[in-house]
Amino acid sequence: MCIAEVTNTPWGERVMFTFQPGSDLVAKPLHVSPFMDMLGNWSIRAESPGDALYVVISVQHPTLGNYFTAALHAKLVEKTSSSLRLAAFFWLMPHKVAVGIYWEAVRLWLKSVKFLDHPRYLNMAYRDEAQKRDLEIRSSCSFLQKQKLNDQRSGSAADEISVHHDHSGEGGVTKRRCVWRDAQWPWS
Repeated sequence: MCIAEVTNTPWGERVMFTFQPGSDLVAKPLHVSPFMDMLGNWSIRAESPGDALYVVISVQHPTLGNYFTAALHAKLVEKTSSSLRLAAFFWLMPHKVAVGIYWEAVRLWLKSVKFLDHPRYLNMAYRDEAQKRDLEIRSSCSFLQKQKLNDQRSGSAADEISVHHDHSGEGGVTKRRCVWRDAQWPWS
């Protein structure tokens, strides 16, 4: 299992949730942009970390399709005197990223892209609804995986399904563990 921790800086919230390495689909559990609603799902691809870490998150929306992708590619840095001098500037990276995010938000706002309030102002149960959508996704993927296995046993061709899920209990799908909490300001 992998653990993701996502913070929505302007609103001071943080969510931690588990996902399967390789590829997984997660119902969006956190309002991270005033230009995206909560109906999207996050398709997460992550390789096992080693000397490098590669993570890609794509937003899949039921009506808008795949419209946003974010990627992180990090490399392990050896501890040398030159790398330690460079590390003195790494504390600026969150600020650089925040400036870039706010710059893109201004550009979207200038293009008259609709601004969406945080769902807590409209529906206090948005977290519960995200959990329900996630369970539906996991149940649907579980059904598709069972169908693929049956097709393979009967010799039928089936599309590759790269989404993995835990199964437990009486034929059910385990509920993904999400933990919401307040984030420390700024960017911690």
